[in-house]
Amino acid sequence: MSRSDPERSVEPVIGRATSQGILLIVVTGLKAEARIAAASGVSVFACGGNVGLQAHAIKKAVFSGAAAIVSFGIAGGLNSHLTAGDWVVATGVMSGDRSIETDIEWSSRLAQRLPGAELGAIATVADAVLHPMNKRRLHLDTGAIAVDMESFHAAALAEELGVPFAAVRVIADPMHREIPPAARLGLQPDGTVAIAAILHSLLRKPSQLPSLFRVSSDAMIAFRALFRGRQELGPHFASVLHPTVLANEPVNSAEPDRQRGEPLPA
Repeated sequence: MSRSDPERSVEPVIGRATSQGILLIVVTGLKAEARIAAASGVSVFACGGNVGLQAHAIKKAVFSGAAAIVSFGIAGGLNSHLTAGDWVVATGVMSGDRSIETDIEWSSRLAQRLPGAELGAIATVADAVLHPMNKRRLHLDTGAIAVDMESFHAAALAEELGVPFAAVRVIADPMHREIPPAARLGLQPDGTVAIAAILHSLLRKPSQLPSLFRVSSDAMIAFRALFRGRQELGPHFASVLHPTVLANEPVNSAEPDRQRGEPLPA
């Protein structure tokens, strides 16, 4: 599927309604992130760096009752002290000369559930930032501590629709890490990994292999942190409208029946 094909990938990757319907929308880049985010009452959209392809479906979910949007997944580090596996809770997101603040109460609640998480802005870009020099420049220009390809666009949808927004990401590639072209080519618009494109790039330039191994090692650390942290965030990511937490409830298990009006786990 090309990035110019807006008619496909218009349904959530994962969506399981509760008796009260879909309560929360999660926007990710990769389908692997979407699987980690999945929970009852949550619709997850893997956007592959292009939230616009899913905008209609996300709006439809909000009109159907989803009360908030959160951006979740991995990100690049723009601050020199952030390493692979570190959590970032966004205080705001930016793209170009525009910025949008996240919901303060919701973000504070997310940070409380992720001890050691760094608070700061996330910059959203159209293309992956591959070189450490470009990461440093982006940090100096924006003050952002992390970079991704989805958060600002998810926030713009939330702002348009009048629902709360938050963003929580794990650093996969630290600021000093150079990303080889093979890794960049691996991301498809539907959030899957293009193995054939990676292999073709490696065949054309085998010298990428050591760098790709380092990036892959960072990514494994990041995904382990993403999985562990997802359990701490609660089924509905401590969302503003559903702040109650039920201890020891699995994130991706079916919710038990509840009386109408009883608080849902966040």
